[in-house]
This record gives sequence, C-alpha cells and structure tokens, in this order.
Amino acid sequence: MKFHIQTWGCQMNDHDGEKLSGLLSVEGFEPVDSVEQAELVLLNTCSIREKAVHKVYSELGRLREVKQRRPLLVGVTGCPAQQEQAALFKRAPHIDFVLGTMALKQLPRLVAEAQAGMTRVMDTGEYPDNHLFPSSVTRRRDTAKALVTITEGCNHACTYCIVPTTRGAERHRPCEEVLAEVRSLATGGYREVELLGQNVNSYAGGCTFAELLERVSEVEGLEWIRFTTSHPMNFTRELARVLVTNPKVAPFLHLPLQSGSDRVLKRMSREYTVAEYLERLEYLGEGRAKLTLSTDFIVGFPGETDEDFEATMRVLDEVAFDGSFSFIYSPRPGTPSLRLKDDLPVGVKSERLTRLQQSQGRLTQASNDRFVGRQIPVRIETHGPTEHGWWLARSGEWKTIHLVAGPDRSLPFGELVQARITMASPHFLGAELV
Repeated sequence: MKFHIQTWGCQMNDHDGEKLSGLLSVEGFEPVDSVEQAELVLLNTCSIREKAVHKVYSELGRLREVKQRRPLLVGVTGCPAQQEQAALFKRAPHIDFVLGTMALKQLPRLVAEAQAGMTRVMDTGEYPDNHLFPSSVTRRRDTAKALVTITEGCNHACTYCIVPTTRGAERHRPCEEVLAEVRSLATGGYREVELLGQNVNSYAGGCTFAELLERVSEVEGLEWIRFTTSHPMNFTRELARVLVTNPKVAPFLHLPLQSGSDRVLKRMSREYTVAEYLERLEYLGEGRAKLTLSTDFIVGFPGETDEDFEATMRVLDEVAFDGSFSFIYSPRPGTPSLRLKDDLPVGVKSERLTRLQQSQGRLTQASNDRFVGRQIPVRIETHGPTEHGWWLARSGEWKTIHLVAGPDRSLPFGELVQARITMASPHFLGAELV
C-alpha cells in the first residue's frame, strides 16, 4: 500500500510525521509524494490556532471527493485527533481512523483494522511509554538537521493552550537514550540536531537540560545543537551559561513572552511578570549580544486593553527582539480562556497585530543589517541551486541565507561553508561563497 502523510504545525508534529512514516515503512508500505499516488492518506494535524484546524477540514473535504472516485483510506492524527476524538467522525464521516498523539505506535494496528473493513477505528488512549519511541524506526526526511524528542507533554497550564490536554503531562526520555540517538545520527552523517519538547527547559531525564546540552555537545562529529521550545519559568542561569559559552550550542534562543502586560500575563497563567522575563534575559550577560533572540506574542487576548497592548509595544522596543511570531488570539475548545469575555472587535485586533508586526519588521531589518560585511559559517540546506540561481542555507543564528556560489559550482548538502553577507532584508540575508 502506498501512503502519503501531510503535516501541519510545529517541529514536534514534523518529527511525529517521521515516526509515523517509519512505522508504515517497517510494515512494507511505500511512501509517495502526493495524494494522487496514495492509497492511504494520513493527516498529521495541529490545533494550536483555529486557522490550522480550518486547513485540516478543508483538506478533508478534498479527500472526500477523492474517495468518491476511487478506494482510499483516510486517517487523522495529531492534536485535533486527541482533542476531538469521535467527534471527527461526525464532522467528516469519510474518515477511516483517528489516532491520538499518545498512541502513535498503534498506527499499524489501526490501518490493518481499517483495511479489514472496520469503520470508525480509533485509539486515543494514553500510553505512558509513548515518548520512548524507537529511534531506529524513524524515517527521517531529507533535511540537513535531525529532530530529536527529549520530552513530551507540558506541566504548565496557560489558559489559552490545549497542549496539556492533547499531549498530556511531561514525560522525559532517559538522557542515555537521547545521547545514543544523537550518536547514531552523527555516525549517519548529521552534523546538526534540534532537541524537541513542549518545554525542553524542564527536562529531567537523569540530568538537567543544561547538563544534557553539555553532554550532547561531546558527541563526535556534531557541529550545532538547537532546541525548542523554552518556557521562561524554567530558563535557568546554568542554561544561559551553556547557551553563551558552549560553541556547539547554536547562538539562537526562542523564549516566548506572549504579552508585555503583567495583567494579561496573569490572565494567561504564564506564571511570570515582565520584570521576571527581563531578569531571565539578563542571565545571558554580555553573551546576549552574540545571540539571535526571538519570541512569541498573542495579540487581542480577552480583556486586553489599549494600555496592555502599548505595554507590549514598549517591551518589544526595549528588548529589540531579532524576530518574533505574532498572532491574534485564537480561542480553542476545552481551554480555560474560553470562560473569559472576548469582546474586542476583530478590526482592533487586526490593527494591533499590524502595528506589532511592522515594528518587528524594522527591528529585524536592523538585526540583519548588522550581518552585512561579516563572514560567517552557514549550513547548506538544498541539494542544488534554486531557479533563481542561489543556494538556500542557514546560519547558526537561524538566519535564512540566499547564497551565491558561482556558475556550475556544487555545494555539499548539510555541510558548513563560509559565506560573506552582502545584503540584508527583513526575511533573509544575501551572501556569496568565500
């Protein structure tokens, strides 16, 4: 049977897609590049924002039309599957099976039951060992960076977030198991890994997260280590020290703030104040200047006043984030924030988001301008030049690089090369091969 997996969402979802692909491949199934070629389509979905859920249902509508023309198995997994469960069958009766986030290893069984003619097949059970997925089964995509899960779930209770419901409480992989996987990846040719978790900072698999970074950095052949996502409440002085002193830890930190208003942060149950967030940034000391710092903002959270939003804008300017991901508040079923009165007009929310993103654009441009004229290492992320003639690469600071290498020059995929930055835009850096 030929299968195709479509993934939406974060790096955790991307890595789940690699695990699911591996499970099917072990069973003898063949991956294909499109729905048109597939006999089984698995939608690996995200529910963090309402827009992502709409995309999933739009794709399900398209697949219903395909199923009317030919045999096709359709499965849904990811956070909406864990959250909606049997309700998915009511909204989209042509779905053959639903697989929860904590039941990934049950995929072959569910597919077999659907093939046998069983209807509305579902497993959304909580398997306590689901974070101990055998890395040898994972079928990795053709990328320059390998993803490695170190934790699953989250013990925080932000009022807008569905993750504690869909991913469960925190479970931590043993550090020796993480190290064994990283060693295997390095032996297999990967020079960069990204450690994943809903909150990597709280890692407790036999050592602290700072200690894990130090131990991973000792793996021979590894050049860069990244990690996501960080919660400010678990960002320690020791972690900051490792981030700014260990040469293998990429000089990039994503530390979500969400709002510059203490009143809004309290309604979000973020567990810190703006002053405490800024104090954690001070842990970086002089090393802050060597890092690229990004964050998240939610605009238009229920009860957000003009004064609250202006406080966010002041923090944005004060910190001068190199980049940020900002979104209008998206109410999610089952979250505590649904009990809060959300009467802010959509137009006001959109206007605030535009203002914030325009200010961030200016800050990002200034951040990128500082790279012009510098010579830096970048990792090649494409197997050949684009139709525009440049190669896609990435710096340790997580800057997208459009690299000109000259005619008929072939660059080694996944390897570091030296590039001289020649121009900067808010979205990428232009560079030439040194």
